[in-house]
Amino acid sequence: MLRRAGPSLRHFLLERKSSAGYSSYASEAKMSRPVQARRLEGIDKNIWVEFVKLAATYSTVNLGQGFPDFPPPDFLKEAFVRALSGENHMLHQYTRAFGHPPLVKILAQFFGKLLGRDLDPMTNVMVTVGAYQALFCCFQAFVDEGDEVIIIEPFFDCYEPMVKMAGGTPVFVPLRPKAPKDGKLMSSADWQLDPAELASRFSDRTKAIVLNSPNNPLGKVFSRAEMELIADLCEKHDILCISDEVYEWLVYDGKEHIRIASLRGMWDRTVIIGSAGKTFSATGWKVGWTVGPNRLLQHLRTVHQNSAYHCATIAQEAVAQGFQREIELYGKPDSYFVQLPKELQQKRDWLVQSLDAVGMKPIIPEGTYFLVADISEFKSDVPDVPDSDEPYDSRFAKWMVKNKGLAAIPLSAFYCGAHKNNYNHFIRFCFAKEEATLKAANDILQKWKREKTKVSLRVYCQYSTFLPLMFKDFDNQFWDTSSKTQGHDTLRKGQGTSPPYSNTHTLNCPRSRLKHYPVPCLAIGPRDAGLRPITTAEGRGRGERGQKMADSSAAKRPKGVQAEERKVDWRRWKQERKAEKKKWKEMKLLKKLEKQRMRELAEKQAEKQKEEQKEDKGRHYTLSVALPGSILNNAQSLELRTYLAGQIARACAIFCVDEIIVFDEDGEDVKSVEGDFEGIGRRGKACVQLARILQYLECPQYLRKSFFPKHEDLQFAGLLNPLDSPHHMRVDEDSEYREGVVLDRPTKPGRGSFVNCGMRKEVQIDRQLNPGLRVTVRLEEPQKPEAKVRKGTVVSSHHPRTVSGLYWGYSVRLAPCLSAVFSECPFKEGYDLSIGTSERGSSVDQAALPSFRHALVVFGGLEGLEAGLDMDPNLEVTDPSVLFDFYLNTCPSQGSRTIRTEEALLISLSALRPHINEAVKTPSDSHGKENH
Repeated sequence: MLRRAGPSLRHFLLERKSSAGYSSYASEAKMSRPVQARRLEGIDKNIWVEFVKLAATYSTVNLGQGFPDFPPPDFLKEAFVRALSGENHMLHQYTRAFGHPPLVKILAQFFGKLLGRDLDPMTNVMVTVGAYQALFCCFQAFVDEGDEVIIIEPFFDCYEPMVKMAGGTPVFVPLRPKAPKDGKLMSSADWQLDPAELASRFSDRTKAIVLNSPNNPLGKVFSRAEMELIADLCEKHDILCISDEVYEWLVYDGKEHIRIASLRGMWDRTVIIGSAGKTFSATGWKVGWTVGPNRLLQHLRTVHQNSAYHCATIAQEAVAQGFQREIELYGKPDSYFVQLPKELQQKRDWLVQSLDAVGMKPIIPEGTYFLVADISEFKSDVPDVPDSDEPYDSRFAKWMVKNKGLAAIPLSAFYCGAHKNNYNHFIRFCFAKEEATLKAANDILQKWKREKTKVSLRVYCQYSTFLPLMFKDFDNQFWDTSSKTQGHDTLRKGQGTSPPYSNTHTLNCPRSRLKHYPVPCLAIGPRDAGLRPITTAEGRGRGERGQKMADSSAAKRPKGVQAEERKVDWRRWKQERKAEKKKWKEMKLLKKLEKQRMRELAEKQAEKQKEEQKEDKGRHYTLSVALPGSILNNAQSLELRTYLAGQIARACAIFCVDEIIVFDEDGEDVKSVEGDFEGIGRRGKACVQLARILQYLECPQYLRKSFFPKHEDLQFAGLLNPLDSPHHMRVDEDSEYREGVVLDRPTKPGRGSFVNCGMRKEVQIDRQLNPGLRVTVRLEEPQKPEAKVRKGTVVSSHHPRTVSGLYWGYSVRLAPCLSAVFSECPFKEGYDLSIGTSERGSSVDQAALPSFRHALVVFGGLEGLEAGLDMDPNLEVTDPSVLFDFYLNTCPSQGSRTIRTEEALLISLSALRPHINEAVKTPSDSHGKENH
C-alpha cells in the first residue's frame, strides 16, 4: 500500500504520478481502505432526494413534499420578529440544552392539561431539532443490537433506517384495506390492523413499537379501540411505545385524536413526539419536542447532549409565545388549532373531487395533510413492466412529473422491501398548499382528462365473419349502424362473406359497460396480422374515409400479398383469452379470500366487544391493609400465633383486601420471608412469621407443595380453616381462570409451556416461561374430551379482578418501618386515599370518602400508631394523623385494650365498607383503572 512505502519509494511513485499529469496532493488524498460504517449499508437511498430533484428539474406543481407553501400565522411571525430584534440579546446565544425554559414550561403546562397529569418541565419535556431528531434520540437511546422494533405500515420512511442504524431489527405489520360499502370512496378508516397479525409480531426480543397517529402517509387516525389493542399488547409484553403525534391537531370530520399515553398503564412506557413545524405550519424552523416520564427521557437527554446538544434559541422563544396564545384560546373559534384543520379540510375535499373527476380513486384521509389515491385505472397511460425491480407507482410518479408536470410520492416508498409490490398502485399528494397551487394541479388533471381518449372500438377487417366470432358477447345495441354499406346486414347475422375491405364498423359503448369485457380497443386489418390499440382520432378518420381507404388499399395490393396478409393469429388470440380467463378466476378467488378474511376479522371484533362488555363487570380499585407484625407477640404460644395470623387472613379475604403490608414497629429490619426463621417464642421475627403464614393461606392448596417447603413457622398452619377464596379451586371445578405453576417439561419452540392448574389435565399456555413460576391462566373454551391437555393464556394476576370482577386473593409485602408502607407502594401513582385507625380519630360514621383508585387502611398495634412513629427513622412528626387523608375511630366507645387488632380489623372493614362502596360509585371511577 502506498501509505506504508518507504520514503524513497514513495517519492519515486509521487514523481511518476506527477510526470503523468497528476498532482501529488491528489494521489495522497486517495484511500484504499473502506470508509463507510457497516451500519450505513442499504440505507443510503432516500426517496425525497430523488423526487425533490425531479420536481426542481421539470418545474412541476409540487404536491409531493409534505410542507405548506403558505406562511405561518401572523402572531407566530410577529413573535419571531420580536425575539430577533428585541432588546434581549441573550436570545441570540445558547440557551438550556434540553429546551429553552419558557418553551418547556408552556409545553409542560399545555400537555399536562391534555394528559390529565402534572408535568415537570425540566424532566418530562425535552426540545429537539425537529421531530426527526426526537425519533433519532429515541432509537439510539432504547434500541440495542438484536432488539426488535415493530413498525406499522405504511410508515414514515425514516423509521426503518433509524432502527437499523441503532442495531435493531424492524418488524413490519401492515394496515390492510377493507372495501367500502355502497360504492363509496374509501376512507383511511377502512385501513385496519389485523389484531391476530399484530399480536403475532410481538416476541421476547421486541423492545418497542412505533405508533404514528394521525398516520403519514395514509391520514389514518387510530380509533380508541385500536389504541387500546396496542396498549394491551405493550403492557402484556412490557415494551415501549414511541408515539409520533406530529399531526395531532390536523384531524377532520369530527374525529378525535387519542393520545396513547393517556390510556391505562401507558404513561410510564410512552415517549410522545411533537413538532412545531406541523403545529404552526413552520417546517423550516425545525423545533420538535418529546414528552414522557423522566425514567425514559433521561436517556434521550444523554443522546441529545452528545449529538445536537442545542436547538435555535430564537425559534424556541417564538414557539413558546405561540403556545402561550393557544393555551389562552384553547377550544375557541379564534384558536389556530381550530382554524387550521377547518381550512385544510376544505382543501382536502377540493383535491378529492379533482382526483375523482379524472379517474383516480382518492382515499379520504381523517387527518394529516396528505391524501393517497389509487392509480389502477391509469395503467393504460403507463403500462406495467413485468419483473421490474422498481415498483409501478414509482415509475408512474416519475412519468407524471416528466410528462404532466405534477409531482406526487409513490406509496411503496412507505413500505418495507418485502411489501412494496403489494401496495404499488397508490401515490401520495399533499394538499397543504395555497389555492393557486391546488388550482394549477387541478388544471393539469383536467387537461389530462381531456387528453384521455373516448372509449371506442373500431374494427377494420377483411373478413366479416371475424366480427361475430370476436364480439359475439356484445349486445347489438352497441353497434353503430349509421352507415349502411354493402354486406352489413350479412355481417350482423354472421352469414356469408362481405367483399374484401368493404366495411368499417365502430362499437361505441360507455366505459361502465365495456370494462366488463376482456377485449381492449382494437384495430384489425391486413397489416396487423393480429391486434393493436387504436385512438379516437384514428377512429374518426377511418369513419369518414373508411370505404375509400379500403377500396384503394385493396386495388393497390397484389393478390398474393392480400391472401398472405389476411391471416389472423388465432393461436395467439386464444392464448390471450385463456390468460384473461385465468386472471379473472384468480381475481374471483382473491375476492373470496378477502371476504373470508373480513368475516374472520368481524368475528374477532365481535369477540373483542364481548370482552369489553365483560370488562364493565370488573373492579378497578384496590384496597390495602397495613398492620404491625408485633401483634403476634401478644399470643402465648406458637399455636396461638398461627391462629391469630389465620384470623387476619380470613378477615382480609372476607372483605376482598388486595394487599396486606406487614410493617415493623420494633426494629426487626426485615424485608423478605426467605431464609431461616430465628426464634419462635413470644418475641422475635414476628413480621416474617406473620407474612409467611398469610402467604401460605392465600396460595391454593394444590400449589402449596411447589412454593412452601416444610418450615417451622407453618407446622400448625394445617389446623387453620381454609380461606376458600374464588381462586381456591377443586379439581373438577369449572372456572374461567385458575392459578398454576409452570412445569419443567420440554416443549417445542413457539409452543408455550405446560402448567399445573390443579386439574386432571395439564394446561398448555401461550408463552414460554421458566419452570417454577406461579401464573394466572385464563382457560379457553373446553375442547374435545379426548384432548390430552387444556389450552390457556397467561394473564396478569389482577386480570380476574379488573375484567371479571372476581376477588383473586391478596399479595403480601414486608415494610421495614411505617414510612416504607407509603414509599414502597407497588402502584406507580401511590395510594390516593389513606386512612389511619385510632381511638383518637373522628367517628367513622361522619366520614365521606372521595373517589379513589388505591385505598390504604393502616392499623396500629397494642400501643397504637404512635409506637410506629417513634421507631421510624424517616419520620419527624409526633402526631400520626398528619400522615393520612382520614384519621378515623372505627370502634367508637371502645379502647385498644378491649378490642384486639384482629378484631379491630373485622370491625373497621365492616364499618368502612358502605363508605367505600359509595366512593367507588362516583363517575370519576368509571374510567379509573390502576396503573401498574
